[in-house]
Amino acid sequence: MAGNLYVGVDYGRNNGPGEDSGSRPWNREDPPFWANASIWLEPGITKATVGDPTFIRVRVSNKSGQLMKAVRVQTFIYPASIGVPPTFGTSIKNFADPVDIPTGAGTNDPDDAHIVRFRGWTPQPGDLQGDGHMCLIANVYQSEDEVASPDPGGKEITATEGFNPNGEQHQGQRNIILEQARQPAISQSQPVKVQYTTRPESPSAHPRQYKVMAEPFEFDGLSPDEIMVLSQVREIEFTKPPTEPATGPGTDPGIDPGTDPANVFGADPGELVLKTSYGHERVTRATSRMSFALKAEGIPGLDQTFERDEKMADAVASELEVQLDPDAPVGSLHTFDLSLNDEKERVGSGLRVMILVTE
Repeated sequence: MAGNLYVGVDYGRNNGPGEDSGSRPWNREDPPFWANASIWLEPGITKATVGDPTFIRVRVSNKSGQLMKAVRVQTFIYPASIGVPPTFGTSIKNFADPVDIPTGAGTNDPDDAHIVRFRGWTPQPGDLQGDGHMCLIANVYQSEDEVASPDPGGKEITATEGFNPNGEQHQGQRNIILEQARQPAISQSQPVKVQYTTRPESPSAHPRQYKVMAEPFEFDGLSPDEIMVLSQVREIEFTKPPTEPATGPGTDPGIDPGTDPANVFGADPGELVLKTSYGHERVTRATSRMSFALKAEGIPGLDQTFERDEKMADAVASELEVQLDPDAPVGSLHTFDLSLNDEKERVGSGLRVMILVTE
């Protein structure tokens, strides 16, 4: 049964609440479900640094037409993986105090009542795993201990519950990056190593055939989620601001129009350029092909079938080496989707990997 509370994926589209009404699954790519604009970090939007206090923010939308009281939000952070999501016990957990959520989706005002604010999270060295790509899951619910009729479909995630950010309107996902220090520039001369975790389903009486697949992302120009991610890179800037910045009640003039979701999903977010030692290079989609080499115990390689047996770990440490064309120009963006698939469909969550060639 559908509820009234949800985490709107595309808040800010056309300077408004977006087109997400809570119906799931969310199958659009502008943005994809894992780039949910209603979840972000302060001050880094999608970036956090080990040792620096970071504040999680979640916008809760309410389509009931009335005030929803004592709404609770949980968040869970875990290293990027493909296949079955990690569990409650292996994630970094944060919990916000209950708040009352007005009807609607709210405004861009930083004090808007739809924005649930968490106490500071200071990432620890042990939180940094692999290359720092993390999944941030939010879950919205009401407790029957606090309200007489909790929102249908919403419930607290406990040790026995799993994550379903694209199948449950009360959940949302925003992929983030946890950094130890400033990362070195990526050169096309050396393979790029993407570290993640593969999580097949548990063995059963009817074994399933799996494949790990890396598929180039095809889009005319740069997609909204690519623009959103690249806009957070300090060496990248807009050549011009959006043609129609957000205006009207609730607009915060202190928000950088280059990172404001209300503008990122507008009609003209401006051209992205990469700052170099010799000037600027326009950021464009790469036309050259990539080659891949997969290293993961029990998995023979990309596009090769395997079965999960009793000896295979629940979480398989995986590393994908990506070799770019040595002649790929500076400013070229190479994007692909990494996923675990069975005979019929994708299993669980996947990753979208973006590699930008710099000097």
